[in-house]
Amino acid sequence: PVCAKLVPYGTLIHSECQTVLPFISGPTCLRCGKPVSSSAQEYCYDCRTFPKSFQKGLSLFLYNKETRPIMSAFKYHNNRRLADFFIWELFFQQYSQNYFHIYSKRYSHSHSRIYAAIESLGIDAVIPVPIHKNKYKKRGYNQAEVFGRALSKETGIALDDKCIIRKKSTVPQKKLSNEMRKINLQKAFGVDRKICSEYKTVLLVDDIYTTGSTFDACAKVLKVAGVEKVYCLSVAVG
Repeated sequence: PVCAKLVPYGTLIHSECQTVLPFISGPTCLRCGKPVSSSAQEYCYDCRTFPKSFQKGLSLFLYNKETRPIMSAFKYHNNRRLADFFIWELFFQQYSQNYFHIYSKRYSHSHSRIYAAIESLGIDAVIPVPIHKNKYKKRGYNQAEVFGRALSKETGIALDDKCIIRKKSTVPQKKLSNEMRKINLQKAFGVDRKICSEYKTVLLVDDIYTTGSTFDACAKVLKVAGVEKVYCLSVAVG
């Protein structure tokens, strides 16, 4: 993922490359999971200024010069196998975020105990943030869905890629200000109410979290459709 060179059989990253990855640690925002300056700061600027509709967010990496090429390869260059690397890091890094831990239940008892924490949330489905059909035709896949399927396979939580519908194509969020991101996403998502009515608690997944506008827009339509709690997981946070 980092150096683009072959790794020994049975591994997904070189040990020396592992050391440069910017894992999130230290105090984080109680809402979105972004790093904050101190434990006395409960919420980040975005969450204070623009309250979120989801319960809790979590990300694995910071989005910076080390992870930008990895995320670009995953999102734009068909390197879907990176999803396995992301899941490995989520499950097996010594990584703590309050009660929201994700580890594999297939390995040690300590991992099973930590995995039980996510089970306690009672998540009914993993829901990837959808992309518009035009973008899907161009790219050939939805990176959030690839990540979600890998997560579903590891945890046994069902994946639902039909619940949320991308109704309109939008300008890439990275080109917009925080306020314009919200406007850009107005009426961008719809839901299948019949499917959503079956869920009380869901886990939204996406590749990159920046201001939370996309997660927030998805959480709003899910809650209107009857979902009570929405948690969010992204690979990287900007």
